[in-house]
Amino acid sequence: MKRKEFLQKTCPAFVLSVLASSEFLLACKDSATEEVAPQVVTSQEEKDYLARKKTIGAKGYLQENSMVYVDLAHATYSTLLSQGNFVNDQVNGVLLLRKDATTLMALDNCCPHLGSRNQWSYAANKFTCANHGNSYGIGTGQVANCSSNSSFGNLKAYKTSLYKDLLTISFA
Repeated sequence: MKRKEFLQKTCPAFVLSVLASSEFLLACKDSATEEVAPQVVTSQEEKDYLARKKTIGAKGYLQENSMVYVDLAHATYSTLLSQGNFVNDQVNGVLLLRKDATTLMALDNCCPHLGSRNQWSYAANKFTCANHGNSYGIGTGQVANCSSNSSFGNLKAYKTSLYKDLLTISFA
């Protein structure tokens, strides 16, 4: 085959293959240089928080087995956003106390003396039942149980945890 004949037969195929490969390379380059959006990783704790906040609804709390989840942003519980405030949550049977910026306590709201649940005041780290004027501490040890006819001691405390504005109370 002569040179002229060779170029006529192979050049068009060669040129097409070069063009196709250069377009392919450009396409690869464009996709490789595209910015990839950063992946946002959501923790399981955050997922649980969002699901519970959605489920809580108008009541302001959610009961699941031996756990109660309280939305502190709800009007019923919003006073707990400030230190030193308490809420007598008679539905869930607890006195909720905002101790400081990171500590919320849940204490049995049943008076150890005679079982009253609705007449509490709080001052100087003690809850006082207005029914007979007995005061009970919020510390650990010497727990005065509900309706035990005890006139002193500490109210029974439940384990709590706080994530953002969601308080979790464990009665287990």
